[in-house]
Amino acid sequence: MSKILIINAGSSSIKWTLYSKDLNIIAKGIAQRIKIKNSSIILNYNNKKEEVSIELPSFLETVKQLVNLWINKNIISDFNEIKYVAFRIVNGGIHLQDTSEVTPQTIAYLEDAIELAPVHNPGALEAVKAFKEILPFAKMTFHFDTSFHKTLPKEAYTYAIDANITDELNVRKYGFHGLNHHFITLKLQEILNKDKVNFVNLHIGNGASLAAIQDSKSIDTSMGFTPLAGVMMGTRSGDVDCSIIPYIMKHKNWDIERTIKMLNEESGLLGVSKISSDIRDVEEAKKTNERAKFAIDLYVRKIADYLINYMNKIEGKIDAIVFTAGVGENDEYIRQAVIDKIHLVKLEIDSELNKGRDFDSYKLISTKNSSIPIYIIRADEELYIAKEVKQFFDDNIR
Repeated sequence: MSKILIINAGSSSIKWTLYSKDLNIIAKGIAQRIKIKNSSIILNYNNKKEEVSIELPSFLETVKQLVNLWINKNIISDFNEIKYVAFRIVNGGIHLQDTSEVTPQTIAYLEDAIELAPVHNPGALEAVKAFKEILPFAKMTFHFDTSFHKTLPKEAYTYAIDANITDELNVRKYGFHGLNHHFITLKLQEILNKDKVNFVNLHIGNGASLAAIQDSKSIDTSMGFTPLAGVMMGTRSGDVDCSIIPYIMKHKNWDIERTIKMLNEESGLLGVSKISSDIRDVEEAKKTNERAKFAIDLYVRKIADYLINYMNKIEGKIDAIVFTAGVGENDEYIRQAVIDKIHLVKLEIDSELNKGRDFDSYKLISTKNSSIPIYIIRADEELYIAKEVKQFFDDNIR
């Protein structure tokens, strides 16, 4: 039976989900610490979870080991069962704005866009080339986090710098997390039984972005030219005055790579709290640690500032405010704290409904007094991509 494989590759990991043609999950898991000591592959299948410690010296070797494990565990019977492989790509640049088949030309475009997602794109490219070698007969597609944001109006995606530079180097706001922002849009349409919806989506995880969505189209989003911009995140700073960069370089005697590494990997919750990038650790520490408490307060403030800004950008009635992704779905304190920062309109969360993580795909958590309904909706980027694969090949292959 034909199977659809969804791949989300990072700099040292491959997160994967295997679907049946009917979009039922067969197995899922992650290969982690690729090219690093103590690497392993985690598999979830047949209602059980296994972790296999195994050396993963390269992406190619990782893909070989993955496929062999799937056969050994009877997840697949042979390589040819995997008919489709779909890759989540953070940014394909100006030439790759829509879901695309993997070809030598689209791979070349992605190679040209490495600088636009330097943490994610190199690993993604290595994974693509590895799967093409191991599964040469599978049909493959790229799915971009930027695609949903191609509807941004020019005034939203343009930076106020020399227009010759923006035109020459394709400098613009690309926006990210678009696969989930789009998935949540479709899910909210379903929940509200509406063809088009107006809402603000708060995708808050270790990486975080908000999107203002009007008539089911993205009209603004907090991440920008790269995923570094916007709200404060687990290790990323979010928005900073760009003059801080040469100032730090001068006084620390750092080069640009070291400075950008600090902004991407040593800032955010980790940098401010000096404790952890994991919000659970910081929330636990804030009970006795003032630095941790301040980090949480700053984190909440940055999110709330974008929320009220994006509410103002939407013309007409706002149908909902939605929390999604790891923190958005699971952290009742952060949801409450963000809403408590909004004063221009009456927003109210029901404290009982806000508790707990045991719900299906969504939950309404606002009171009847809230002027705008507030929801939690579970992210499912993999299912969204799997549906896109079916649609793509139904439309393009007869």
